[in-house]
Amino acid sequence: MRYFLVFTSAFFLCAIFWIVLVFAQSKNPTKTSQWIYDVYEKKLDIASKIEGRKIVLVSGSNAMFGVDSKMIESAFGIPTVNLGVNAGIEPPLILYLAKKVIKRGDIVVMPLEYNMYLYDGEVAMQAIDYILSREPWFFWDLSLKEKFYLLWKIDLKRVLEGYFDKSTSKVRGYLFGYEKIDDKGDQIQSSIKDREEIYFNNIFTEAEDYAKDFKKKDSLGFEYLKDFSKWAKENGVTIYVVPTTILVNDRYLKEDRWFYESISDILRESNIEFVGNVFDYMYQKKYYFDTNYHLVSEAREFRTKKLIEDLKEHIK
Repeated sequence: MRYFLVFTSAFFLCAIFWIVLVFAQSKNPTKTSQWIYDVYEKKLDIASKIEGRKIVLVSGSNAMFGVDSKMIESAFGIPTVNLGVNAGIEPPLILYLAKKVIKRGDIVVMPLEYNMYLYDGEVAMQAIDYILSREPWFFWDLSLKEKFYLLWKIDLKRVLEGYFDKSTSKVRGYLFGYEKIDDKGDQIQSSIKDREEIYFNNIFTEAEDYAKDFKKKDSLGFEYLKDFSKWAKENGVTIYVVPTTILVNDRYLKEDRWFYESISDILRESNIEFVGNVFDYMYQKKYYFDTNYHLVSEAREFRTKKLIEDLKEHIK
């Protein structure tokens, strides 16, 4: 019994020490979170300066690379801003940041990456890094499961970076960054001529295991979308979830077809409008820049034309 008490006491002391160590370095800006912070800072600033209603694109980087906001603005006559940055910071944080600039009367278009629907609280390191260094108070908005995973998954290396590898200097000369974002929030310098061979060769061409990993329609990803939809209705905001783009694979069209078709059904069961056919937004490898989600700018044009066509009966 004595040994059990000693072990238990030691365990709790170590746990408390670790939690203190983690939170004592929170709010210290890390180099690894800098480029995402830079891009969000620029995009949120663009959005905050728009007067009146606007169209806001909310997703990960597929929208940053793959949607032409100027085309959407021209088609609907409504100022448009692209808030797509990085799906790796996870749905709760992406939606939290978007709410900072979404106002009554706005229209939110959400071409969400498929992993965002599958999100089940196992917070990725990019999200952990960003939350602790840039939005530490958001930790308290997370579910108990998410809080546990954040404290469990963060490693000593990242904690030490928070103490000794801080940075507030904007990231320059990087493939992604505030320098590569135009005045609508879209990625620039992503045409076929800008695509280096190493980028093209590294594009993941195998089928993603989204269908295999899909466990239930009440995952946290869908729950966050339901909460966001409720918030939007309460605040006079209209949302449309639309298909993301992804490099086509035969498995998506055959064995895994049920998964891609189920997304719209699950959302509609929750009274969330889903507009478009997911299979219309799956393209060949030649149309992608550096990942199976990032379109070259030439493909961005016809993807956006299709998106406008799908939305024209909804946005007036």
